[in-house]
Amino acid sequence: MRKLTPTLLAIALVAGACSNGTSSLGAPEEPRPAPGGDPTVGLDNDDIRLLAGLVPFNGCGDLLDHLQAEARERVGPYGLDYNGFGYYFGEEGRDVTATADAPAAEEAVASFDTSGDDGGGDRASSGATAPAVESDSARSGDGVSTTNVQEVGVDEPDLIKTDGDRMLVVSENVLSYIDISSGKPEKTDSITLPADWNHELFFQGDRVLVFANSNNWGGGPVIAETLSDDAEASFAEEPAADADFVEERRPELVEPEWYGPASTILEIDISDPGDLQIVATMRIQGQYLSARRVGDTVRLALTSPPAQLEWLYPSSPAGEDRAERANRELIDETTVEDWVPEYELTTADGSERGALLDCDSLHHPADFSGFDVVSVLSFDLDNGLDKGQGAGVLASGQTVYASTDRFYIATTQWAGEEIVDGDFVEWNETYTTDIHAFSISPDEPAAYVASGMVSGSLLNQFSMDEHDGYLRIITTDGSPWDERNLSETSLVVLDESGEVLTQVGSVGGIGKGESLYSARLLDDVGFAVTFRQIDPFYVLDLTDPTNPRVTGELKIPGFSTYLHPIDANYVLGIGQDATEQGGTLGLKVSLFSVADPANPKEIDSWTMRNANSPAEWDHRAFQFLAEEGTGAEGIAIVPFTTHSGDSDGAVLLKIDDETISEVGRVTHQSPADQPTTDCDVIDGSDFPEDTELFWMTQEGAHMQLCDSNNNGGYGGWYCDVIPVEDLRYWGPEEQMTELIEDLVGGEPSPEDRLEMCWPDGGNYRLQIQRSFVIDGTIWTMSPSQVQANDFNDLSVIGAVGI
Repeated sequence: MRKLTPTLLAIALVAGACSNGTSSLGAPEEPRPAPGGDPTVGLDNDDIRLLAGLVPFNGCGDLLDHLQAEARERVGPYGLDYNGFGYYFGEEGRDVTATADAPAAEEAVASFDTSGDDGGGDRASSGATAPAVESDSARSGDGVSTTNVQEVGVDEPDLIKTDGDRMLVVSENVLSYIDISSGKPEKTDSITLPADWNHELFFQGDRVLVFANSNNWGGGPVIAETLSDDAEASFAEEPAADADFVEERRPELVEPEWYGPASTILEIDISDPGDLQIVATMRIQGQYLSARRVGDTVRLALTSPPAQLEWLYPSSPAGEDRAERANRELIDETTVEDWVPEYELTTADGSERGALLDCDSLHHPADFSGFDVVSVLSFDLDNGLDKGQGAGVLASGQTVYASTDRFYIATTQWAGEEIVDGDFVEWNETYTTDIHAFSISPDEPAAYVASGMVSGSLLNQFSMDEHDGYLRIITTDGSPWDERNLSETSLVVLDESGEVLTQVGSVGGIGKGESLYSARLLDDVGFAVTFRQIDPFYVLDLTDPTNPRVTGELKIPGFSTYLHPIDANYVLGIGQDATEQGGTLGLKVSLFSVADPANPKEIDSWTMRNANSPAEWDHRAFQFLAEEGTGAEGIAIVPFTTHSGDSDGAVLLKIDDETISEVGRVTHQSPADQPTTDCDVIDGSDFPEDTELFWMTQEGAHMQLCDSNNNGGYGGWYCDVIPVEDLRYWGPEEQMTELIEDLVGGEPSPEDRLEMCWPDGGNYRLQIQRSFVIDGTIWTMSPSQVQANDFNDLSVIGAVGI
């Protein structure tokens, strides 16, 4: 087998082959001149609107005035609950209600420091033409495959990272250090992390940063001082153990009423592989979205709701007017601290707590976009965890994309009042997505630079891509929740002009009446897949940013949810095979030829019935290693999970001579993990396709025929037992009678039974999620272990539990 090089080099080859300029690994191209004339003249998509640059706040007073004014317009008797606030109120929520005669309740607010200032930054160069950045977690030149990322030179956090000698892996709230320098895995230590979720990490040298989400910014239990049985409760900080209470008050431990979103960042010292230490913890009010790393600098994006105010709720419609007046007064009493996200940083030197962003670093759109704050923070891996510096926008963010010098966040449209009945249709038809750009130059903190707006909604991070300073966006009409099958997908090109991302080109008509399932934009070429019953695969010509074109379309059954260009002429698609009617059948890997952009072809495919792959929804689960000097030839590593769960693993697919061929599989299951039975296994091929029995086998049921001599059962699976003679009720009598005779060779006895068994879900811990190839060894990770296999014969070298 020829020497393989990691997937980042393969992607770079595409970038070079498809570009009119130099390769992404070469020198930066010359800055392109700004387009002249009116950039909106002659565009196909008239629904695209421009968004004026965000408005900065002139200090905390200006910020508070703006928020209070917007909140007064939208507050009602139930607060702002139907206006974009996504909080959870406990079952034992605030018991203060208002009637026509009831007084308003007093409200208390917290305070913290909001001083400080952030600077801005100027555009340096296009991320698509910047050299690749080598880092500890991306040493592609040393035969170490890396995390499969969207952009060369922009690393993404993941469950597992390696530098070729060490692996840091997080699974089920445990971080493990795996020494792989000898070619065999050796776990030197592990450490339990806070019980959050969505753990991802970067590491460099002896420092690891772990990011995670949780659901309880409100903290742990607090003390409620109850004045009397019929009086209102007030809530206070938990007192010291020896605190005295006045006689009429009785302390009661209660859970917090508001479980707001929170993010956690951990700094872990790995200088002693046998003694991992958490040396700093930072809790942030808000949901962690994602992070990117360029060189030594990490940029983190999160979205934060304001602190939950203690609204006065009416006990009946008669109290609504009074409750609304009380809630309006409450808004007037708020301070900046009630609206701006806060953080708490704990180190060996103590704790500090305060505002996450300075007021001057916050901006708001010209059109109201909600009370949430989208923040972009900057951390230097060499300096360790600190508050960092950042910038923010009053909006709610979901999708993150980054080039080497720009960080983009797509934010959703403000829904306004609660959407009901016919309003939902109008809201879908006018749905827009705002795009906010932040500069991320190496020596400066993230700073807001420009904004734009497109109609419709984005699928994921691959809906955005930057090349030669132009931001290309694939967007689909309507909101993400529009299921009317009336959508149309378009590609829009935006140019950064001052503080506005101005539309300079667009093309529509992609997948009318179909949903967008995948997108990939790379230099001068783009690809999109839509699906309803068949899979139209579209090829886009992006050579002229002012005039993008759809050059080719291919219709085939099934769909691809992840597209991976392997050179200028070939694209791999990972997704699902499907019937002509749109019913999914199982995992499918397609090889598309795009050598003729006007006539794309699916030249080969590989399928696995009743299976899927985490690579369908998470590109980091996929690996492609190109054979050195051959371009399109190489090995794809695709993890898979079967519906039955009895053969989960990763498949190695060789791409060669315009074909896909399976060369082997890796599994974390040992023979002892495989369920066994003493009954006769039935593969379902004898079942008529129009019967429920057939479709149950397609959905992953294990079928077996047992008699009085069999114990039955299938490992730890749950089995339904059906007397064979009862199968006559599962379909047309004549058809089922014939089936019964075929199964048992005549008339069934009362002891003859069909067992229909289903997996108990326990095998998920052996499902492979990630893979790397390092110097001839395949390393794979499942929730329970890291395993090494020889690349040539796939024999197991070693495994270690995590």
